[in-house]
Amino acid sequence: MSVPVTVTDYVTRSIRERILSGAYLPGAKLDQQMLVEEFGASLIPVRESLRQLEAQGFVRLYPHKGAYVAELSLAEVKEIYFVRELLEESATRLAVPRLSAEDKTRLRQRLKQMEQATASGDYAQLLDLNRDFHFIIYEAGDNRLLVELIRGLWDRSSRYRHLYTYLPDRAPRALREHKRIYSLCISSDAEAAARAVRNNVRQTVRGLVPVLRARLAEKKSFAG
Repeated sequence: MSVPVTVTDYVTRSIRERILSGAYLPGAKLDQQMLVEEFGASLIPVRESLRQLEAQGFVRLYPHKGAYVAELSLAEVKEIYFVRELLEESATRLAVPRLSAEDKTRLRQRLKQMEQATASGDYAQLLDLNRDFHFIIYEAGDNRLLVELIRGLWDRSSRYRHLYTYLPDRAPRALREHKRIYSLCISSDAEAAARAVRNNVRQTVRGLVPVLRARLAEKKSFAG
C-alpha cells in the first residue's frame, strides 16, 4: 500500500526537481508567493518545503531576505564525497555476501546498458544507470537507514551532475571501474569490492573538483 503524498511532499519534490534540472539556478531567489501560485498550494506547505530543502542542502533561508537556491560549493562537494566514500564502502562490504542471483543479473544488465550509453555519449542516461547499478548493491545489504543516508547524499551531489558533461574522459574510466566492481561482486569478494567502490567515488570527485573550481572562478570573474 503506497503512502499518500502530502502537499508539502509534492512541493518539496517539485522544487528539488527544478533545482536539479537547472530550472531554478544557483543563487536564484525563490519568491514564496510565486511558489504558492505555481504549485497551487497555501503558504504553510511552501514554507515547510523550503525548510526541508534547506536541511537537505538545496536551499538557503536568510532572515528578512527570503529563500534562495543554494550556491554550488567546493567545500560542500568535497564533504559530500568524503562521507559517501565511507558509507558506500561500508554498504558494499555489507551487501556483497547477500547479493542474490537476481541482483547479479540486474547488475550485468545495467553494466551492458552503461557500455552502450558510454559509447553513445549519453551522459544523462549514464548517470541514471550508474545510480541504479550502485543501489542494486547497497540495497542488498538490507540496512534501510544506511541506504537512506547514502541516497540523501546522492541527491545532494546531483546538484553537481551537470559538470559531468565537462568530463568526457571520465566516462570510459568509470566504466572500467564498474566492470571491476561487478567482477568482484560476482566472485563475492566483499573487501575488494568495497575498496573498488570507494575508489570509484574518490575518482569521481577528483574529476569534479577542478571543473567546479574553474566554473566558480569564471563566475566570480564575470561578477567582478
